[in-house]
Amino acid sequence: MLKGISKSLITFSFSFLTLHFAGFSQEKTPPALEDIRAIPEIKTDWCPEIPKLNHKDLLYKQYSEDLQQYYMDHAQQKDTIINFYSYVPSKDDTLFTVAARLNIPYDTIASINGITSADTKIQGIKLILPTAAGLFILDTGKNKQEKPVNSLEALVQKKFADKLNEKEYFCYNINGRYFIHLPEERLDQTTRAFFLDVKMKTPLDQYWLSSDYGYRPSPFGGEKQFHRGIDMAAPEGTRVYACKSGTVASVIKLDKTFGNYIVIKHVNGLSSIYAHLSKIEVTPGEIVSTGAEIGLVGQTGKVTGPHLHFEIRQNGQPADPNAYIKH
Repeated sequence: MLKGISKSLITFSFSFLTLHFAGFSQEKTPPALEDIRAIPEIKTDWCPEIPKLNHKDLLYKQYSEDLQQYYMDHAQQKDTIINFYSYVPSKDDTLFTVAARLNIPYDTIASINGITSADTKIQGIKLILPTAAGLFILDTGKNKQEKPVNSLEALVQKKFADKLNEKEYFCYNINGRYFIHLPEERLDQTTRAFFLDVKMKTPLDQYWLSSDYGYRPSPFGGEKQFHRGIDMAAPEGTRVYACKSGTVASVIKLDKTFGNYIVIKHVNGLSSIYAHLSKIEVTPGEIVSTGAEIGLVGQTGKVTGPHLHFEIRQNGQPADPNAYIKH
């Protein structure tokens, strides 16, 4: 009976059925807020996976048609249907090329997938692709309070928290976290600048490199030891700047070795450390932008003179700061 039916057609028919189980309608009539069980649940592995982003691929064509239908229905103020697909980017893909191929804003893809920066590597990460524009922001408590887990989520949630009081929006349970879909919204100018910030600034405007990264004789005992950062000598009171946007993870005072120091957490497992400060001007949990003043050079802790000890760590492991900043 199945002899004359191609394997690809059978596969597509199964995918097509799966796809429509992943679609949810009537975005203008969300489920009762008190009934959290009525909120649609989406998991990445449930979404039909688009193999390739080209018009020869049947699922890609189906995605494009669903998206076009959404845009038309939304423009005519009709009830809209959102379907959810998935896609695993190749080494040649970036967030921007994927968004362009799909005809959907890059900030939509970023917000639903927790992509925190334009330089986030997406190769091999299975992305959820909604057939709708707008932003997916963490629920502020109307259905279930969700706490941000990164700087971008915190900025977006704070920016649009009041928006949820204007009218009811549709809520989705996406991989166990509750998101509100705001169909008209995009990242604002400030948040967009934070997202697109991929450069790294030198933490001091003027200094001389008194000790480099790597093995060196100890300045105290002379024995060979590994120096995990670089020492940037400058007069006490010189302004210290955040090398990159991020969240202040720690503020430590009077440490025996580092004295007063700051740890800033960036995207993609990157963090930076600023030690021996005479003054700290940020607090834990504070979101800082590239170039924001965070403290002053000092000589607290174990030092031989005023300087900034600056470290870069990748996934908790020391990395050579010279590879990230230009002297």
